[in-house]
Amino acid sequence: MGGKDGTRAGIVELLAPQNVFTAVADALAGLALGFGGLAAVPARGFWLLGACAALYLGGIALDDYCDRDVDARERPQRPIPSGRVPATAALAIAIGLFVLGLLFAFAAGALLPAAALGVAIVLYHAVLEDTPAGFLNIGICRGLDVTLALAIAPRVAPLAVVVAIALTAYVGTLAYLSRDEGGDALERTRRAAAAIAWLALAVSLSLSATPSPFFGGIFLFAVLARGMPLFLPLWSTAYAAAIARAIGGGILLIPLFDASFVAASGHPLSALVVASLMLPATGLRRFYSPT
Repeated sequence: MGGKDGTRAGIVELLAPQNVFTAVADALAGLALGFGGLAAVPARGFWLLGACAALYLGGIALDDYCDRDVDARERPQRPIPSGRVPATAALAIAIGLFVLGLLFAFAAGALLPAAALGVAIVLYHAVLEDTPAGFLNIGICRGLDVTLALAIAPRVAPLAVVVAIALTAYVGTLAYLSRDEGGDALERTRRAAAAIAWLALAVSLSLSATPSPFFGGIFLFAVLARGMPLFLPLWSTAYAAAIARAIGGGILLIPLFDASFVAASGHPLSALVVASLMLPATGLRRFYSPT
């Protein structure tokens, strides 16, 4: 495929569009928790969904730009090293998406926290990705997706803070699992699997003290039912295929993860809306890698 069609296809592949729905789910959960259900969110609040989407996609484009030399050696089929997307175009797309995200955040009334999120995203992809601090940094980016809503919400919802912390730990663990580092790979996968198990226990305990633990428990059960086949094998294998399956499937679980907290707050219909973002993410997984 060449010419304009090849460039367009390369740009879509560059942006990994399926994962953006998981970032939008984070912001949607934050709105539902901050305003007491999605029905109570003012119209301007939904600009935050566009802000999170644009900032996330800008980070993905920036990541490919920063990794272009490594990709040229290890993944020459990627859009930039294959020549389908010029490196300068990828950088321009990243900058344009960051500007668009900040404009959306300004429309929502959350420019400063969105700018902080943008800085965290740039730090991760341009500086910290291959460092130990990168695990925490990328997790914080996801947590900030949730807490953006608190800048415009009428109150600080404690459960929104809890889900932001839990999401930070979860995504940070997935980032740790994705590291291709020396040493005992099985030990690394076991540490990640153990961290996920402890997090599941902590989330279960936290949801038991919420206004609606029954509905929260239903969604959490769905998370565990889908997550256990992904993460349990990591205790006994460090095969690349098992790790990739756990990371990809774990990312796609994020809307359901977020929905558990929204349901536990007493808003099951809003939780269903958040969880429904798994559908386009899962559907697009057939065409694009989620990792």
